[in-house]
Amino acid sequence: MTSVTTELTSLFSDVFNPAGLLGPIFDKELRVCSRRRRSYVLRCAYIAALCIFIVSAWYSILGARSSGSAVYQVSRFSQIGRTVIASIVWFQFVIAQLIAIVMLSYSIRDEIRAGTLAVLMTTPIRSFQIVTGKLLSRLLQLILLLAISLPLLTIVRVFGGVTWSFVISSVCVTLTAVFLSGAVSLFLSMTYRQSHIVILVTIMGYMVIFGILPGLFNLLAVAGLFNEEITQSIIALTNPFWAFAATNAKFLFQSGAPRLFSWPLHCLLMLILTMMVMALSFLRVRKAALGEAFGKTGGLWSRLTAKRTIRTYSGYERYEPMIPVTGPPIIWKEMRKGIIGRGRGDIVFFILLVAAFLISAVLMLFIGRGNARMMVLPHFIMSGLYLVVMIRLAVFSAGSLTMEKEARTWPILLATPLADREIVRGKAIAAFRRNMPLILVYFALLCLRYVLLSGALRHEMYAQLSYMLVVSACNIAGSVFFVIGTGLYLGVRLKTTTAAVAATAGLYLGMTYLLCGIFNPMRFFAYRTVARWGLPWLSYAIPIALALIHAGIGAVFARRAVLRLRRNIF
Repeated sequence: MTSVTTELTSLFSDVFNPAGLLGPIFDKELRVCSRRRRSYVLRCAYIAALCIFIVSAWYSILGARSSGSAVYQVSRFSQIGRTVIASIVWFQFVIAQLIAIVMLSYSIRDEIRAGTLAVLMTTPIRSFQIVTGKLLSRLLQLILLLAISLPLLTIVRVFGGVTWSFVISSVCVTLTAVFLSGAVSLFLSMTYRQSHIVILVTIMGYMVIFGILPGLFNLLAVAGLFNEEITQSIIALTNPFWAFAATNAKFLFQSGAPRLFSWPLHCLLMLILTMMVMALSFLRVRKAALGEAFGKTGGLWSRLTAKRTIRTYSGYERYEPMIPVTGPPIIWKEMRKGIIGRGRGDIVFFILLVAAFLISAVLMLFIGRGNARMMVLPHFIMSGLYLVVMIRLAVFSAGSLTMEKEARTWPILLATPLADREIVRGKAIAAFRRNMPLILVYFALLCLRYVLLSGALRHEMYAQLSYMLVVSACNIAGSVFFVIGTGLYLGVRLKTTTAAVAATAGLYLGMTYLLCGIFNPMRFFAYRTVARWGLPWLSYAIPIALALIHAGIGAVFARRAVLRLRRNIF
């Protein structure tokens, strides 16, 4: 009788104690994640970026200097509230998913690298508790970031123009999208060895599944091959990005949303999909633990990538002859990995990226010819692909140094006769060479887009399009200098590849879109000042000046990387 009472008491305590139901992994991860320095840095960066977005939205409506009567200003409060809230919810929708992908990309891989996953599987802890503990503990930190903006949404809603239904629906759609992206990143962290490969493959897969394919189906529906209303409703129900756009159109503009769209049904479908991905993770985590404990069996990929051997007449086997070093040793070492890379994740990512570039070219050639409105979809696809290429460049610049630290070859490299400048220069040149084909392909597609636009505009804007092409080339060059220089510096300062790549990508996005880009509040003030002075040539010089600022900052960071190369070696 006593044992039965004890079991019932334990059962009820587990039911009413979520931490006990999830197991000790959840409690341990909560304690560790909340005390890391990166968590405090993430919160400060999130709040700073959110403030810049809010000020930018405010200035876009009222301007740097308010004008007009008090009655006119009060009449615009509803428009201000609608714009500010739309900026906040879009910001947290996109940024929250990116943070979830980064935070979950190394969750299981860290256990495998430390050799503790196989030990965990020998304890009474179940696979369910390991996966849910890792997922929910990381996402709880992210939910706290989302909760920061809730009081602000409540206060701004007083201005009018926004209903509570929109606030609730946007938060729910964001949460379900975050859970899905985190679950996918956690599942891929059991498949690929490096966390940055998990990030790249997840982002590229999202672009293909939730961006390119729905866009193609929507274009076919507009062309009359499918029912347009049904197609758009299905896409909105199964796609978090289209669902969020439909929610904005439904509650903010009262037009443009599919009639059959329902955000509660979309959230339910996303939760079901998340549970399916987690079920696959339950099965995969045990396989990953067995592979760590007993070694991976030689599959097809292992046989294809294994080193070839040569059998001699004496019956012994030896590897292929050693390849001599030609040219600078650092560049030779990095280029031995190839432009694509040797890992399975590298090849999958490269195939997805090339396929997306080809789809963009086909769309521009056969759909956007002579129609400037139809060029919107290829433009968004190319913008996303350009960001992915810049992230890949950050991986090869920052990761080239941190991977040496993770492999414990960093002291050996510094003990060679190579000078500090040679090491940094070799890493920078190799990172650029490995990404140069993708950058050239992007620039070629950009030229094709401008040529088609000039034809669609009937040769009326040749000079302006030529100027835009020059500005785009300058922006690409400035971005390459900035990413490589920043990546090298952060690769020297930080210890892990994930932290260095995330910091480099975050700085690039902040500089490009917040501090020197379209969301900078001073941008509106600068262009109004140029228009007031009557000097239109200044408006043409500002983008080139910003590109030069990017390149200059990258050069300064590269110089700092050379100076700090031999500090904190161990």
